[in-house]
Amino acid sequence: MSLHKLADDTARDVLEKLGHGTDKLPEVSQIIEAALEQSIRGTKERCIEAVNICCSADQDLAHKIAEQLRLKEKALIANLSSLR
Repeated sequence: MSLHKLADDTARDVLEKLGHGTDKLPEVSQIIEAALEQSIRGTKERCIEAVNICCSADQDLAHKIAEQLRLKEKALIANLSSLR
């Protein structure tokens, strides 16, 4: 499931449970999507930090893994941006 779809579904559920209509769905969905993106970035940074710590003896491996994480994040952000 894409983050955009997850954000829309979550926004719809929240508005439904609060007894509101869907007129604010785009705004609430955008807020949720931004929070998810921020969470993903934070998780990525923590993963990179963990890789650097555990692979400090093999710096080349740590750099390769960190670079792969950066590339995947860029691809994710590009995909999310194209959904807007």
